[in-house]
Amino acid sequence: MTLERDNYCFACGKDNPRGLKLDISFDAEKASCEYTVPDDLQGWPKITHGGVISTMLDEMMVWAAAGLQKHVVTAELTIRFKKPLPVGKKISLEARILEDKKRIMTAQAKIFDSKDVYAEASGKLIPA
Repeated sequence: MTLERDNYCFACGKDNPRGLKLDISFDAEKASCEYTVPDDLQGWPKITHGGVISTMLDEMMVWAAAGLQKHVVTAELTIRFKKPLPVGKKISLEARILEDKKRIMTAQAKIFDSKDVYAEASGKLIPA
């Protein structure tokens, strides 16, 4: 399958009016991003919805693989929510590939700021 970027991805697409529009930088070592979660992505009042957190962590791991010139999709995703993430807070996101085998990659990602880690993920990625 040949993948072409069309800027309409829910997580990182600049042209998706309802998307997160994550501006992700990546290289062969990691993917990284800074983001402020808007108020309309809350679950409980003033707390970022867990599905949004999961989406961000998933996207970061896929972009970490892109830094190794791999087009992948997520096969397995495990999230550990460590602390509620307030909406409106500037956060950092980071992901790395831990292991790169022929048919499966193992990755980890986290959402954090200067004081706290809000969520961590581990995942298995397979070729798209």
